[in-house]
Amino acid sequence: MSPAHPTECWLTPSAQTRPSPINGSGLFAIERIRQGAVIMRLGGQLIDDETLASLTPPYSSLTVEEGLHLLLDPAHPVRYGNHSCEPNLWHRDATTVIARCDINPGDELTIDYATHTGVETWSMACRCAKPRCRRTVTGHDWRLPELQSAYGTRWSPPLLDRIRTATRRRRSDSWNT
Repeated sequence: MSPAHPTECWLTPSAQTRPSPINGSGLFAIERIRQGAVIMRLGGQLIDDETLASLTPPYSSLTVEEGLHLLLDPAHPVRYGNHSCEPNLWHRDATTVIARCDINPGDELTIDYATHTGVETWSMACRCAKPRCRRTVTGHDWRLPELQSAYGTRWSPPLLDRIRTATRRRRSDSWNT
């Protein structure tokens, strides 16, 4: 049985929506935010892979269990959270997003979509313009060793499970050779 997932989104009062150089609108800090502070709690309608595949973009979703995704409320400002290949946010758990570092007023609040996108066929062009920009973000970026190292355990749980399973397989394969 699937654990309960929040149906409502929440965004810290320390953030507001503004025009973004990354993409359209974004979320920006309006006061100093300390590392570890909760920035948003993501909630929405729980849908399966088939339902997600039938949707027409744009929409915002995240993988919360294998084969299950939260479709975020399109009217809630959390939907303006943009992707960056060098983000200042990451996951505490499947639906809680926290500050990865101290964030200054005026900084855009960003997360690496690879940390919560479990749909292997998904991809998007990246516009973050950071030095480590991957240019394309995909649903299989969880496999990249540099991202696994950078984010440690700060992935949506099903992606973290995939990483751990792949790591066990690699270790087992190396012991058997």
